[in-house]
Amino acid sequence: MKLMICTGLTSLLKVLLLMMTMTTSANAADTSYTLYFSRHAEKVDAKDDPILTQAGHRRAAILATMLQNAGIERIYTTDYQRTRQTAGPAGKLLNLSVETYVAGEPEKLVDSLLAQQQNALIIGHSNTVPDLVVKAGGEAPALTEEDFGDLFQLVISNGKVVTTRLVVPMLPETKKD
Repeated sequence: MKLMICTGLTSLLKVLLLMMTMTTSANAADTSYTLYFSRHAEKVDAKDDPILTQAGHRRAAILATMLQNAGIERIYTTDYQRTRQTAGPAGKLLNLSVETYVAGEPEKLVDSLLAQQQNALIIGHSNTVPDLVVKAGGEAPALTEEDFGDLFQLVISNGKVVTTRLVVPMLPETKKD
């Protein structure tokens, strides 16, 4: 009788161990991460490399606050002042350096993002963000020069992509006493 209990207990332990191993393997294969794509905030004028307006700086700060608990691990921008300034507050808040990508090489950036499988914020331009979103497997309409504040959230889980289009709000300027 004692031998049967030990054998039964040993079999049960083996089954439990096998189930735990299978669950661990399934979790290891379960890759889930989120990519956030946004156009730079409001710029001052149409120069080659303009800076952000005061409103643009406020929107960039709001974007950083919105994403402070999103688990962002990397931040990417093109090599323009307006994109770097848009990403700057998030980089500072999250203590992350801002990496540069080449705007004319969207496939290279997207391939890198999909291979890294990390939560990332990518700041681009009205003519590049929709293309990046689509290349990453999401959906995005064309953006115009007047579109600011669009934030595309791509949740990628086991190769499936769910796109959510959010808006980074523009709050009114607060007066200082």
